[in-house]
Amino acid sequence: HSTGRSSKNVTVKSGVDLVTEADTRVEKMITGLIKDAFPNDLIIGEEDQADSPNGGQGDPFPTESCWCVDPIDGTTNFVHNYPFVAVSIGYMVGGIPRVGVIYNPFTDSMYEAAEGGGAFLKGKQITIDSDASSVTDCLLVNNIGHYRYEDFVEESAERVKKWLKAGLRGYRASGSAAQNLAHVASGQVSCYYEHGYGGPWDVCAGMVLVKEAGGVVWDARGNETDLEMKFGKGSVCAGGRAVVTDVLKVAGQPTFEFSGGK
Repeated sequence: HSTGRSSKNVTVKSGVDLVTEADTRVEKMITGLIKDAFPNDLIIGEEDQADSPNGGQGDPFPTESCWCVDPIDGTTNFVHNYPFVAVSIGYMVGGIPRVGVIYNPFTDSMYEAAEGGGAFLKGKQITIDSDASSVTDCLLVNNIGHYRYEDFVEESAERVKKWLKAGLRGYRASGSAAQNLAHVASGQVSCYYEHGYGGPWDVCAGMVLVKEAGGVVWDARGNETDLEMKFGKGSVCAGGRAVVTDVLKVAGQPTFEFSGGK
């Protein structure tokens, strides 16, 4: 990877959301390989929307065989050479993630999982942090994302205050949803919460990893409801069942609504 920002040809998608030439090049490479091997499967990628089916905010996913690709999750980190960066590839059937692979090129860490087969990091089986049962023994990672709307910022800050006042053991913000889910699956963090992850490509592969490692992946807006794959931004809380339940209880119901324009 490059160490200079200028060589990454950075552009702005919206607000402070960045995209680089590497994003589009990596996605083209991955989609090309998938098309060669599985020519009849759908491919949904973050950057190449012109060649992939796309829906509006909250629309359901196709039910046929479908690949969900995020070529560089954590683009802002990538631009700053901050090593929480991941390539995320998920495979779905019936709208449900079945196979997930997440690769961090900075640390040369390959996470992989298939439905019913367990989760693995560099070939060794991994499990979630089963010791954490509440916010007081939880290392929580929470992305806030690129929105800077006043009501979104206020709600996000208030949520962090609630966790801290409840005695949260540790708070982290990595900037990569895929890496967060991989870290939950490997037990390196106890729980991941985000209201407003960028899109289904951020979480598809990681959902399989966490579930196969013994955890739950819930919609942060529901009552112990499994996260469903939908287009647009979403809300997620992942980890062991007990700690996820407590993290959500302390956080309360998020109220900021996402739409096509937000």
